[in-house]
Amino acid sequence: MKFELKTYNRNTLDADLLADLKKVADELGKKNITYREYSGKGKYTSGTIQVRFGGWNNALENAGLTVKEYHNVDNQELLNDIKRVANEIGKDNITSREYNTIGKFTSSTIAERFGSWNKAAEEAGLTVKDHKNISIDALFENIEQVWLKLGRQPTYRDMKVPISRYTASAYLTNFGTWQKALERFVDFINSEVVETEQTIETKSLLVDTGNIINAKSESANRHKTNRNINWRLQFLVLRR
Repeated sequence: MKFELKTYNRNTLDADLLADLKKVADELGKKNITYREYSGKGKYTSGTIQVRFGGWNNALENAGLTVKEYHNVDNQELLNDIKRVANEIGKDNITSREYNTIGKFTSSTIAERFGSWNKAAEEAGLTVKDHKNISIDALFENIEQVWLKLGRQPTYRDMKVPISRYTASAYLTNFGTWQKALERFVDFINSEVVETEQTIETKSLLVDTGNIINAKSESANRHKTNRNINWRLQFLVLRR
């Protein structure tokens, strides 16, 4: 299987994104709309717009729409709403995306107030998953498994249990955006060379009339992440 990255709306002009955002707002008769309202009627995805403009509120401002302000809301009210959402969902740990589904405020507002979403969750008494200790190799292997299960490129929303071992937030922590995580994965998985931090003797596995021929070669290539190369080599053999 060849892993190819879909371009989606990467080539769409900023002006086209903003025009569609304003169009949806006009159809709803509102000067301010949430990303959930846009997702129900918009031509593009709210995620594309948020990534392009660095946040939903920034996109609203660029489109000439109003932005809701929560400056007069005290910290405790924000924390109470996080706990309320966690209780309604029935979890002791919730992601910013889960909060945004039924939260009174926006996760970005809360993150700005407390420094980050995880810090706010801790203040609210929730458990916080540490995504920084997950290896890049494990994250890439997980994308591969999800991609094969679905038979297509996984989306941000696909990355949840039980389909995925890790949530999309783990990829945001390590790569900044889901799109960047996919780009790095595709470059990695489609590379014919398995690189490690140390100089190693690798076996280039070639398939010839059903038989695997071992061709030893020395590689002095280096990669900035630690990898367990077993699953990577297995994939190369299966693909060929």
